[in-house]
Amino acid sequence: MYININHNSGIPISEQIADQIKYLAVSGALVGNEKIPSVRGLASQLKLNPTTVARVYRQLEAEEIIFTQRGKGTFIAPRRSGLTDEEKERRIEGDIRKLVVEAGRLDLDFDDLLALIAREIERLHEASGSMREEIVQEGE
Repeated sequence: MYININHNSGIPISEQIADQIKYLAVSGALVGNEKIPSVRGLASQLKLNPTTVARVYRQLEAEEIIFTQRGKGTFIAPRRSGLTDEEKERRIEGDIRKLVVEAGRLDLDFDDLLALIAREIERLHEASGSMREEIVQEGE
């Protein structure tokens, strides 16, 4: 699993890690029940304190992005298909509201915001294939 940390971005390292793992899971680069590095393994790979990675993993477990099986490791959680459309909408409405408010605060035209969202969705679709290939090659 490849995670890139930018120490100069102003974004907390834990947030960068969480966002990238979520992205890998959503893009399909990491699939449900796929094993990911242990806390110590990822901390060593990223040259970070294991406490930072443990905090990220706890957060991702609470969000049901990953799960841990004692003695076996940590895995990407399978996508939840059992949610109703209303539940899915309810879970994402707050994030959408924040995004729309931030776009308005930046005086970004809402049509431009929609175009940015569409572009990111397209990147996600394109990335799923290329990231999967990188991960397979990295594991060889």
